[in-house]
Amino acid sequence: MLDYPIYLIRSRNFIIICFLFALFIYGCSGIKVSQDYQQDTNFNNLKTYTWKYITQEKTGDVRIDSSLMDNRIRKATESALMEKGLIAAEEIPDFQVAYTYTISKKNYSGPVNTGIGFGFGSYRRYGTIGIRTSTQVDEYDEGLLVIDFLKSDSDIILWRGKSTHRVDTHSTPESTTDQINKIVKKILSQFPPGKPL
Repeated sequence: MLDYPIYLIRSRNFIIICFLFALFIYGCSGIKVSQDYQQDTNFNNLKTYTWKYITQEKTGDVRIDSSLMDNRIRKATESALMEKGLIAAEEIPDFQVAYTYTISKKNYSGPVNTGIGFGFGSYRRYGTIGIRTSTQVDEYDEGLLVIDFLKSDSDIILWRGKSTHRVDTHSTPESTTDQINKIVKKILSQFPPGKPL
């Protein structure tokens, strides 16, 4: 059996802990997406669109109910649709686009940490063993953005893409715009259905 110096063992453990922590942060802050759709729809026939609502309905959340956020989401959506060859309709569109955005509080419970301590008594006295457990609970804001493609002049949903992501309440306008662009692009990367991400 090889004997490693104690400082190398500690250094290796520290690197492993840092790596696991980085994975934890990345996993919590990443953008997760999913989709749902009517399976009998021929999505290749969808070429033109319009927004279903000219003015976005208010949610009561001041973080969302602003023309700044509405413009970001609409511009990001229009840009992503243009990249897919879908264009805004002058007359009757093939489908309509709508979105909803909500922010809610979430709790994350980390793994249980356990520590064991040993104490040694003096001559003819007993030693002690202490066991400590703790769980880290993290509270954060989670944003849910849902983008719907609907039948023209109807509330029938043809395709729905949604994402969840961490929200930074005090981010700069530039970082907020960048995040919205990434979220919308990742949601719409699922369209048309069956296309690999």
